[in-house]
Amino acid sequence: FVAGTADMFARWTEEFRDSPNRLFPIDSERASGAHGDPNISFHMGAWQLEDDQALVVELTPPACLYRNFQLNNYWMESLDYRWHRVHLNSHDAVVDGDGIVRIVVAQRDPKLANWLYTTGHSHGTMGLRCIKAQVAAAVKTRVCRLSELASP
Repeated sequence: FVAGTADMFARWTEEFRDSPNRLFPIDSERASGAHGDPNISFHMGAWQLEDDQALVVELTPPACLYRNFQLNNYWMESLDYRWHRVHLNSHDAVVDGDGIVRIVVAQRDPKLANWLYTTGHSHGTMGLRCIKAQVAAAVKTRVCRLSELASP
C-alpha cells in the first residue's frame, strides 16, 4: 500500500507538473486507485511560482457536506499546517459578494482574504476535495504578479 501510493502520487505529480498552476478533475475510477471514497470529488494539480507571483484559484463552491483546498509538497503531503495557513475549508474560506471563493497562493501576504502561504517553497502540489457535492466544483486558475492584486 505504502509503496503503491507513493509511486502513484509521484506519477500524478509529474503529470501535473507538465501543466502547472491548473487544477484537474480526478475521475472516481482514478481516485479509487488511491483508495478514494466515491462520495468525494477531487481536483488536483501542481503549482509553481516565482517570489513575486501569486496563483489565484477561483472556486464557485458547490453545495456539499464539506470542502477543503490544501497546498502540498511534491509527495502530496500537506505543507506545515501547524504554523502556517496552507489550507481553507468550507467553514473558514471567505466567499466574495459574487459567490466565488478566491484563494491566493503566494510566498508573501497580499493582505487579502483566503491567502495561503507557500512556506518558502517555489513549487508543490494542491488539491480541492468536496464531500457529497451535488454538482462538480467550477474552478478557474490564473497566475499574476503580486502587485496586480487589489488590496482593501
